[in-house]
Amino acid sequence: MSRTSTTKSQPVFPRHVEPLCPASERAALAMKAIREARWSDAEKHIAAVPESPLSDYAWRMYLSGWLDAERDEFPPAQDNLLRAVSAALVIGLSGEKENAESVMRLAAAAMEKLGDVYRRQECLEDAYRAHRAAYRLCEEHGSIDDQWQSLMSLAVDCTVARRDDEAPRWCRAAVELSAKTTERPLEKHAQAWGRLARAWIVLGRSEEAVAAARSARDFWRRHDGAARTAPRADLDLAFALMKSAEALYATDAAQARTLLEEALSFLGTAAEELPPFGPEAVDDVRRCAEQTDFSRRLLYSL
Repeated sequence: MSRTSTTKSQPVFPRHVEPLCPASERAALAMKAIREARWSDAEKHIAAVPESPLSDYAWRMYLSGWLDAERDEFPPAQDNLLRAVSAALVIGLSGEKENAESVMRLAAAAMEKLGDVYRRQECLEDAYRAHRAAYRLCEEHGSIDDQWQSLMSLAVDCTVARRDDEAPRWCRAAVELSAKTTERPLEKHAQAWGRLARAWIVLGRSEEAVAAARSARDFWRRHDGAARTAPRADLDLAFALMKSAEALYATDAAQARTLLEEALSFLGTAAEELPPFGPEAVDDVRRCAEQTDFSRRLLYSL
């Protein structure tokens, strides 16, 4: 009689943070349940993660905070993530070489999520400080992908907190770093260019905004043309072109007209491609119609 052996597949952990044994299997199951919005299953797996040793406790607090955040339970999310950071740093700074790198990556991941929690509560300065701390930890202990995520978080923080002059710095760093990432580098590159375009628009730097939006659009069209990100990139580029045309309206009507005609071309493509995406594209379709109406009115007034 032949015996068939089965091999357990190894759990995949997000953003290069792997839990230590004996918590690893339960932690992986908890992460999967959280991503799939299976809250009760996540609670069961988190409860099975031991509170000792301290490394497992750090993981338990991190997972609890993540789950709380996903359920919009912000005060407990904040408390649990702070506990995770504190416990991980105690181990990481203790000189225990065997676990140091893993727990310092965990500290960075917990700090990153803590920044997200602060932002969602509109505690914008706290969010910025948390994401800065996460980035510093990632620079020393995290992966390139971790660093990229922290840079993008900082760019968003600057935008929502009106730190407008700082946003391009983080965006440009994310653009440069994206080429070195290992997880979907082309997508990261396009996202960073798109974020930089928005940062330039806020600052009224229309030419830079158009150039960045064009780079983002070209990447999405070449590498993910069938996804909704492609027509959305067309919308972003059209908006940048509109803002540039507005800036030239009184001084260079011919160039403003050229920019608006190009914007309408991209808007026409987006208008054709967005409706098949159904309900998820409703806001984009509305935005496309609004931008088209504005561009036409501005063009007719020249």
